[in-house]
Amino acid sequence: MNAARRAVVATMAVAAAALTGCALPMTARNADMRSQQALRQSDRALAETRAEAARRRDTVTEMQTEMAKLAAHEAELTRELQAEHHAGGPTALPAVWGQTKARTESVFEMVTTQAAALAAARYQAPAQIPSVLKSLSYVDYGKIAFRGRLPGWPKDSPFHVSLYPAGYLFTWPVEIHVVTSHTTLLAQLPAVASSDPQLARRLPATVPTAGFSVYSHAANTPLVNEFLSFLGASYLRGVGLGEAWGSSARGVAVDTALPHRAEEFPYFRAFWIVAPGRNARHLGFCALLDSPSLTGAYRFIVQPGTSTVVDVKAVLFQRRKVRRLGIAPLTSMFLQGRFSDHRYDRLIRSAHDSDGLLIDTGNGPRVWRPLRNPHRLAVFRFPLKNPRGFGLIQRPRRAQDYRALGMNYENRPSVWVRPEGKWGSGHLLLVELPTDQQTNDNITVFWVPDSQGSPGRALAFHYRVVWTGGTPQGAKFGYVSATRYSYSAKRHSETYVVDFRGKRLADPALSTVQPEVWVHGAGRVTNAWVARNGAAGHWRLQFVVVRTGPGPVRVQAALADGKKQLTETWTDVFPLR
Repeated sequence: MNAARRAVVATMAVAAAALTGCALPMTARNADMRSQQALRQSDRALAETRAEAARRRDTVTEMQTEMAKLAAHEAELTRELQAEHHAGGPTALPAVWGQTKARTESVFEMVTTQAAALAAARYQAPAQIPSVLKSLSYVDYGKIAFRGRLPGWPKDSPFHVSLYPAGYLFTWPVEIHVVTSHTTLLAQLPAVASSDPQLARRLPATVPTAGFSVYSHAANTPLVNEFLSFLGASYLRGVGLGEAWGSSARGVAVDTALPHRAEEFPYFRAFWIVAPGRNARHLGFCALLDSPSLTGAYRFIVQPGTSTVVDVKAVLFQRRKVRRLGIAPLTSMFLQGRFSDHRYDRLIRSAHDSDGLLIDTGNGPRVWRPLRNPHRLAVFRFPLKNPRGFGLIQRPRRAQDYRALGMNYENRPSVWVRPEGKWGSGHLLLVELPTDQQTNDNITVFWVPDSQGSPGRALAFHYRVVWTGGTPQGAKFGYVSATRYSYSAKRHSETYVVDFRGKRLADPALSTVQPEVWVHGAGRVTNAWVARNGAAGHWRLQFVVVRTGPGPVRVQAALADGKKQLTETWTDVFPLR
């Protein structure tokens, strides 16, 4: 019972006693004291409520102020880059890939030597940042910014680098160097918190860096485009022009989703950014990776644009045997889709950075695996030899597909990995984790080579990562546009409805389309049929898989015209429940 209600009850008790004429003076005085005590408690509760409301108003005001500051800082950056652009920056920049690559390769050789020497020594954890930075809240962390231009950075460069301060969740300092034609300079700038003098006084004299982001001009315009960010462990995230931040990549995955073994998160402990020339269209930089189990040298060459392309070369050295080594890992979020059987957020239709895994096996049509938010950890293997590509794809591109105001899911990019050279035999590993929030990344996929390497032996990989709003090149077959499920516990069966679209399927003369459905495991297919849905503009495939024994059943399906497959291959595993 709250204080106000106790006061009312006490007052009513006094009145009742007086009306009956049975109340003794002592009883009345006791009741009156209890009433006054309850009223004082009610006043205190009301004061606390008002204070909490005031604190919340202050927090909202503070966040609005910070948002205004960020907008002003972005406008300032825009004006700065516009001034450089109009001072003589060309509107059509010639390709200088060879220059950027040659300069970055020489740095890469140096970093590779460092990584090999580091792997031969005992692991040493990075120095701890000051406790005042560790204890920062999200709001206070957002108030801190570095001021000034990177030492050695060309004034006429088409790229701009912004540093992230260490603090809040990012507690490992990262060294960032600028490599010029004459020397290498450590990027260290003064940190300020101009909107909060009290916080500014608490900051240490030197605030370490935790990462960086890169900006450029949008093509043929003076607009500023932030297209790449490195922050936290070995994470990197990119966007194409006009896209929203979504899926990310990592340098490497170590012992992910192994039973009774914690995953290890290697981190980039140092970067060397090659100062670009005035006409550069590419930015090159290298990174040194470290962890208790391995070290690595990385070379990145990035080109922004409608799609952001990052060319990656990596050399890994193991300190100790890694049980599961993941190459070119991608990370994403899938909370719920348009036709998910469970709605975690009933106020929106969909919430995901990606809705499917696409695999180019190099042998026939591509493979599509729709993503799910499982009830428990789910791990899937896709054995391959010399894969040509894989990625986490965002196919729904209409705002009404999500109905999540302000989240921009329809503008979040797909991310695609294209191996360079032959990677040999191995498998893709898809890991899905349960989540009930949009802020948790719960999807990851990476390549696991059959040859996992060993201490003292270097492993090298070369690949490209592309963040794009379009479909990866080479998708000439019909594609999956939607997947629906209906499970029957009584019949031990799952009904699948898969919709396909594509130019080849839109041909009105196409009439002899047959369903092709395969199962691998203890199951059988029944009631498979396909029909054109003229109103919706797609072909619909429906079938039922019935379990005939224990264990999971891998299901594959496609549409065909005679012996010619018309679509990519849809695949899933039953049951997931």
